[in-house]
Amino acid sequence: MNLCVVLVLLAQCYPETDNTLRGVYINPYQANKKEYLEEIFAKGDSGLINAIVVDFKSDYGFLAYGSELELAKKINAAKKHFDVDYLVENAAEHNLKLIARIVCFRDNYLARYKKFGIRNDSGEIWLDNKGVAWTNPFDKKVHDYLCAVTKEIVDCGVKSIAYDYIRFPTDGDVARIRLTHVKGSRVDAIARFLEKVRKEIDAEIGICVFGFSVWRKLRTEGQVIERLGEFIDVLYPMLYPSHFARDFKNEEVEPWRSYWIYFDSVKEAFTKLPTGVKVMPFVQGFDYRVQTYDENYVFSQMNGVLSAGGDGFMIWNARSDYSTCWRALEWARNSILRRCALMNQDNHMKATGRRCQDRDLH
Repeated sequence: MNLCVVLVLLAQCYPETDNTLRGVYINPYQANKKEYLEEIFAKGDSGLINAIVVDFKSDYGFLAYGSELELAKKINAAKKHFDVDYLVENAAEHNLKLIARIVCFRDNYLARYKKFGIRNDSGEIWLDNKGVAWTNPFDKKVHDYLCAVTKEIVDCGVKSIAYDYIRFPTDGDVARIRLTHVKGSRVDAIARFLEKVRKEIDAEIGICVFGFSVWRKLRTEGQVIERLGEFIDVLYPMLYPSHFARDFKNEEVEPWRSYWIYFDSVKEAFTKLPTGVKVMPFVQGFDYRVQTYDENYVFSQMNGVLSAGGDGFMIWNARSDYSTCWRALEWARNSILRRCALMNQDNHMKATGRRCQDRDLH
């Protein structure tokens, strides 16, 4: 019998309990194209995905949803790249969890206002290797601004947040950085911000971290997940195989290397996080430093997450082009269906066995 038919029959016999999130990243420019969004919504209706991650505060610091915050308008960061009401309403209608990506300290707008930006040894605004300015993670006023942005987004109806660039800069002439308002370590600065968020904002809070932070403490970046895990609901490690040294999980076959990077990293993350914190890695949906970029490469990452007991995954492609990923998502969906069906069948058999044990067999 055809595997898909078997899966459908099993799902009918034993109700599906599919809580595994499968999402894609949508940049603010694509989020403004209704034709593109309709295709994404159709994928939600089909069950291939059940979540979307959308830039509400971009890599450069502008607010893509049309903010009404006074400071955002003052620094010209309030843009309107998409209709937030349309996005919220349609995500709910098509059973898609909407996650707002908020880039924290990489901010070309706020960093150039007053003294919110990181400075260099000449007193000028420090710029990374792409010419973008960063705000100072030690500055409480920067924390206040990010909290105000988050609150406004939550008030728009978005109940899940993914903070990205929640760290100190690492790319560029970092030796010239001169920080002010320093109190404690860099990890302390990030933890204080998250503690403030946890106290003030009623939403699911997640953080996007370097993949290697799962394996060792990144004190220069301020990413120590054992500490930051105290204040979050979700960890989104960016486990892109292309970003690990080639001798890390050095399998001869590329998809197997990808599988083990995700499998072992998810397992490792769970050992370092408080009970209840979800682990949902970002999957590499782009061809950077990949020998053969195809659906097998993408699925191997997904399969590693699922096999390790991860709570889901998000696919990253900067252009939001997932033409190579849809088939891999179909395989992942079938795998989840099969696992749910087998688990429910096993639970059903155990329950039946217990009922039989209660009977008088004489």
